[in-house]
Amino acid sequence: MQKKLIALAVAGLVSAPAFAQSNVTIYGVADAYMGFGSHGDNDMAAINSGGLSGSRLGFRGVEDLGNGLKGVFTVEQGFDISNGTGMGNASRQAFVGLGGSFGTVSLGRQYAPGYDFQYDVTASAAIGPQSILSRQSGMTITPWTGARWDNSVAYNGSFSGLKVRAIYGMGNNEDSYEVPTLTGTKLMDPSDDDRFGLGVEYANGPLKVGAVYHYLTDPAEIAGASDDQQEWLVGGSYDFGVLTLAGSYQEVEGLGNLKGVDADLWQIGVLVPVGAAGNVHLAYGEVDFDINAMGVNESAKAKSYTLAYTHALSKRTTAYAGWNRTDNDNGLDLGPVDYIQPAGATTYGGDESDLFFVGMRHTF
Repeated sequence: MQKKLIALAVAGLVSAPAFAQSNVTIYGVADAYMGFGSHGDNDMAAINSGGLSGSRLGFRGVEDLGNGLKGVFTVEQGFDISNGTGMGNASRQAFVGLGGSFGTVSLGRQYAPGYDFQYDVTASAAIGPQSILSRQSGMTITPWTGARWDNSVAYNGSFSGLKVRAIYGMGNNEDSYEVPTLTGTKLMDPSDDDRFGLGVEYANGPLKVGAVYHYLTDPAEIAGASDDQQEWLVGGSYDFGVLTLAGSYQEVEGLGNLKGVDADLWQIGVLVPVGAAGNVHLAYGEVDFDINAMGVNESAKAKSYTLAYTHALSKRTTAYAGWNRTDNDNGLDLGPVDYIQPAGATTYGGDESDLFFVGMRHTF
């Protein structure tokens, strides 16, 4: 009898972890492509990671706490599938929170609204004009790391077609200390690097419209030289059946927390279905810089074009191919430079960049 009780106790201990993990989902993306391109005098032919979507591995969990309340968590790491290493800050997001009919409140490293609220026929792919121009301009309304905020509390809610997202990021300065500035020293405060984001989106049938606002406090606060960075975006898309039209317009003031440095970015695109599994994506974007600071008064512009084709080989596997061209003026150097900079190069060089790509993405 005693042996049976011991056996039952051991069986219970062994099965407990399996039961606890029953609500955990493992998911990810494996995306790689062959790229052939040039940027000025720099040429590239290589295998790269993340043409359509960043390669990643994640764990997502949900636990029913009763009374309509649930505990949630997500831990997601990015990686470079071309060599198996982490890419930049490999942590894409990591948070824990509580959810219910009211929405979800969560704490950790999380996406700001400017990451999700994109109206782009290239689906915010790395080779899309809005993706390229927003990231390299230093904007945080972008499908890149600039829209992933550390030490943040976020709210997400969906109500009959209306989606609301809000986030407050507390940054990394949690202690008061002095730092040198151009005018002497400044006592840093824990709130000096805080940031706030708000996004609202409405979807009804083929129509989707939304707006995003990001506010990043100025950590330096140098009189006459620095400023808070403020950004906003409005955009929308409409599915006509035979094609989908999407576009957005965004502005940023105090870019890089520099007073008098502003920029605006607009992009538009068309997605045309081809058969039951294919899509043609045609997109154009343009970013204009207006600099009036530190005795400099000038403007500059970059234009980016993408033509791509995607084909769903299954529900989880997509093949793609295409081309991006980015033209710069007045000393700008934007383009898919991360993908065409040769190993060991210290500068990017060149007013024009071209990238031809063919690849495959698998989601799981």
